[in-house]
Amino acid sequence: MYKRQGGGLPVWVLNDPDAIHQILTKKQPSYGKGVGFERVKMLLGDGLIVSDGEHWRKRRQMLQPAFTRPSIASATGLIRTCIENRMSVWDAHAESGEPLDISEEANQLGLRIILRSIFGDDLELLDAREGGNPFHMVTNTHERDLMFAMRFRQLWPVVREIAEVRRERGGPLGQDFLGRFMGSVDKESGEPLDMQGLVDEIMTLLIAGHETTAATIAWAWSLLARHEGVQEELRSEVMGHVGLKPPEASELKGLDLSHRIVHETLRLYPPVWMFSRQALQDDVLAGYHVPAGTQILLTPFLLHRRPEFWDEPERFDPGRIPASGIAPVRGAYIPFSAGPRRCAGDLFALNVVVQHLAWTVGRYHLSPVEPGAPELDPGVNLRALHPIRLRVRRA
Repeated sequence: MYKRQGGGLPVWVLNDPDAIHQILTKKQPSYGKGVGFERVKMLLGDGLIVSDGEHWRKRRQMLQPAFTRPSIASATGLIRTCIENRMSVWDAHAESGEPLDISEEANQLGLRIILRSIFGDDLELLDAREGGNPFHMVTNTHERDLMFAMRFRQLWPVVREIAEVRRERGGPLGQDFLGRFMGSVDKESGEPLDMQGLVDEIMTLLIAGHETTAATIAWAWSLLARHEGVQEELRSEVMGHVGLKPPEASELKGLDLSHRIVHETLRLYPPVWMFSRQALQDDVLAGYHVPAGTQILLTPFLLHRRPEFWDEPERFDPGRIPASGIAPVRGAYIPFSAGPRRCAGDLFALNVVVQHLAWTVGRYHLSPVEPGAPELDPGVNLRALHPIRLRVRRA
């Protein structure tokens, strides 16, 4: 645990698993959102990621049914279709020999999956707009600065319009995320989400569901391309378990190595590489007195590389973490955070990445163009500083 003084307030960097478990799980109500979330709030409004206290608790209860295992499993076919529709890109690179920018490919795929998962058939209304789908600015803009936040906020009325049209249409609200969110009600009052709350949560899901998933796909293939033995083991598992047919939701559970690869990717390259909490009252963490008001930075990227908990932590080893994602040391693996505020969309992200690995590894073999691991761009999410270029050939 390291302490810095900044702006008159103590700032701690915490990488002790027991203390992290205390903050995120045992004493979660005693810690609020910390420094940096004001900037995120400019981008995402008052959605689950940035809200706090009683407002967050009620909102989480309302939306949690949209993220249950059955709900996520029902999206398997939709995700598969989005993956299949990108295969022409992979075929073209396999034919031409031109390297594939897996970062860009994952971004395009990730955006399509989350848009289709949110809006369902109404996505066609966006695609038909004059000038094209306005949400493409998410992949067309690399920076995540104030200018991006201002442009992104201009998309709020688009979501409101789609929701209002769906409600006026009458009939079932739909089983996509928009429909599920619109149908959610407060357990105590029976009231649905107000329109501003609905739009905030949809935009939060769009950014969180796209960028983290896309980054994980890119990092997973970057690792597999540099570790051909693991790539061959994965290909053997997939071909032996499902072959070239699209895996059903029930079959995804049997892809043990696929899940291990995703977890090891998230250990090495957690998209949310740092987040913060603020002590709302005095506490003791890792033997240190922590006064109320203390800002605490939690850094999964550093925690996941501590040699005390991980043998040769820089080495890619999918055998470290079981398919369940439960690490040997409690609190030492937190790519989705932990406790009550664990990422609601973790199952959705895992479904997407495992499906992508299973679908593509049976058809293509990837190898790196540039030697060595890509340089890091630790912005809002952990991305590669430069495009990750991979050679594609048919498996």
